[in-house]
Amino acid sequence: MPQPFIFKSPVRFTHTDPAGFVFYPRFFEKFQAAVEDWFTHGLGIDYAKLIIDDNIGFPTAHTECTFRKPCRLGEVLELTVLLRKLGNTSISVEFVGRVKGEERLRAKSVLVAIDLGDGRPRALQNPLREKLVAYEKLTAEIE
Repeated sequence: MPQPFIFKSPVRFTHTDPAGFVFYPRFFEKFQAAVEDWFTHGLGIDYAKLIIDDNIGFPTAHTECTFRKPCRLGEVLELTVLLRKLGNTSISVEFVGRVKGEERLRAKSVLVAIDLGDGRPRALQNPLREKLVAYEKLTAEIE
């Protein structure tokens, strides 16, 4: 049975504040990295090619995060990417962040597919749409 995509990210010195905790804006950078790797490795759609060759971008239109416990220098944050809603031009994803199985955060983001030439929303086309539909089914029951 296929599993949801998990992005593993070590907490480095550059991610932390003087107390050794991840400085909260760094989590949003990790969410973007997780999306890029999810497209490329989880869905099999080269994220860089979408941007450079296909002229399609996926800016974040909305994001929110609930931090349950801090992450510290030296830990490995595992972000599970769940697809919660697939629209015509947008996707809603949820990130569940864990360290050694303990939940540390939950975040939600809405990404909109846009034409990088004019910045207008663009319908999600196959083969990406087909892969997103399959992934949405895979993650529908996961909390």
